[in-house]
Amino acid sequence: MSQSYDVIIIGAGPAGLAAARALWDEGVNRVLLLEREKQAGGVPRHCRHPTFGMQTFYRPMKGHLWAERILNLVQNNCEIRTGTTVVNIKPGGEVIISGDRGLETLRAKRVIIATGVRETPRHARLVSGVRPQGVLTAGALQQFIYLKKLKPGIKPVIVGSELVSFSTIWTLRNAGIKALALIDENPRPTAFRVAALYARIMGVKLHLGAHITQINGGERVESIEFTAADGSSQQLACDSIIFTGRFTGEYTLIRNSHLAYEPETGRPWFDQHGRCSDPAYYVAGNMTHPADMGDQCYQEGLRVGRQVARSLQQDDAVRFEIPIQLDEVFRLAAPNRVSVSAPAADRVTLNVRVNRYHKGEIIVRDGEKELYRGKHRCLPERRILLKNIDISGLTPNSHLTVIAR
Repeated sequence: MSQSYDVIIIGAGPAGLAAARALWDEGVNRVLLLEREKQAGGVPRHCRHPTFGMQTFYRPMKGHLWAERILNLVQNNCEIRTGTTVVNIKPGGEVIISGDRGLETLRAKRVIIATGVRETPRHARLVSGVRPQGVLTAGALQQFIYLKKLKPGIKPVIVGSELVSFSTIWTLRNAGIKALALIDENPRPTAFRVAALYARIMGVKLHLGAHITQINGGERVESIEFTAADGSSQQLACDSIIFTGRFTGEYTLIRNSHLAYEPETGRPWFDQHGRCSDPAYYVAGNMTHPADMGDQCYQEGLRVGRQVARSLQQDDAVRFEIPIQLDEVFRLAAPNRVSVSAPAADRVTLNVRVNRYHKGEIIVRDGEKELYRGKHRCLPERRILLKNIDISGLTPNSHLTVIAR
């Protein structure tokens, strides 16, 4: 078995599979996909809601069927190794892995990191109480119900109001379980308002602007205590709590590597092409901007795959790089760097997230020069695209800032 490849892709979810397909289409055929799970396909493998496929196959599909289809597009064209953990990455495309063959050292001209995201669990949300059975995330719930055919409880409460929170109602319904309530700290749903209507139609009571203060129970969850929007303390009997959303990237590999990253998050430095501080490494998908829809990550994987293929064929040395500075409204921007090469691209798109609700203008400036201005309605955890930002006039002394007004 070869130990040397043109490209190694770490993560066989939507972005990784798309990158593999793009590389094959561009004539790069020595590609290896590494996946730590026993099956490739990523999170959509255990999603049964029909919110996938519109951008990929132009029709709605359930997640597991969509994952199977995008896997079928590449599994005969590249090597896929599942049940394999990447232990370390080193300069120049050296990848240390652990699997059924023990520790191995692989090498590639380029490495694409597409390790995806995970949900924020209970302890990181500062929820007090004991640790009884019945506390889980939406991802764990989907695996319980769809893969293991188990029910984690019959009287669950959902925490969060993102799209995944409302899709959890669907997941529970498919198992014959009705959620008692949906609780979130935000005074309005993070997902679109129609999602809240869906919850009400399904008989799920919404407690917005509320915060869980205590989980009660012995061996198993028995009830929760929460502060409602009006300041009153309430208690709700339940047997399980499902924490949803607040996605964060899988950055452990980055933090332990030589790649430059944001110290406060662990998110790597990367430019508009997905290129990292070591030009042998690229990133794609939700680990760079937690968290977009599967189809959106797939489209990004295609773009990064094509860019990597081009980098193998021609020298695209970076002339200079400009970091992107955000005002206090914003939580992140993807990319977080803009690079200028020869020949230089003159337009980029920024994918940004906000810390709090904002309705108004977003401006991108190079010093005092305005490069972009647009009106946006922004909610936390929701994708906001600042399209076609003109970077043709950037110089090594440029100072890029994103401002909300």
